[in-house]
Amino acid sequence: MEKEPVSNPPGVAPSERPPGKAQRTRAKLIEATCDELSESGSFTAERVAKRAGTSVATFYVHLPTKEVALVAVFERVMGELVSVVDQYLKVERLLESGLEALMGEFVEASVDFFSERMLVMRAGLAALPESRELRQVYREHEGMAFERFSRFISLGQSAGQIRSGRVEELARTFLVLSQGLNNPLLFDPEARASLPGHLSGVLTGWLKKEG
Repeated sequence: MEKEPVSNPPGVAPSERPPGKAQRTRAKLIEATCDELSESGSFTAERVAKRAGTSVATFYVHLPTKEVALVAVFERVMGELVSVVDQYLKVERLLESGLEALMGEFVEASVDFFSERMLVMRAGLAALPESRELRQVYREHEGMAFERFSRFISLGQSAGQIRSGRVEELARTFLVLSQGLNNPLLFDPEARASLPGHLSGVLTGWLKKEG
């Protein structure tokens, strides 16, 4: 007898189904790989499997090569970075806090992120020239970030809080400047005490409305 297809519970879309065991296991392995890279700058299947509470064989089922594992981790971390942009570059926060305070919060949050994920970012960026998959992940997430910078600039201009100018040009400049926050100089405790404040001041001065 032919089996009837399994239907979703009423009101639940396919994308809202709880992840299956295989998805949960893969997510756990990616998280463990990310933690290994963040702590030591490298990873092995044995160390990741032990951290995730699985076998080395299971690791290779889900992440068959080192490149596949690195791509998965880099995609996760780039998603986290886009989330930082999403959280802070909102016109509502701009209107509530003002440009100077918001830039201070954004710079601090970005430096916190890059400091925590420094070794993962370093590994991913170093492998970009040899990996088409990594380059694709990077381009996709850079595009996502650019959309958010553009929206922030456009809405900020409409609200009278951001300088005039071509949105695309300003957004691209803002994106490049924010990428500069991934600088080891900012991770030194002594520099960390003063540099973010100077950098947020530069952003504020550049973005603020003329006059």
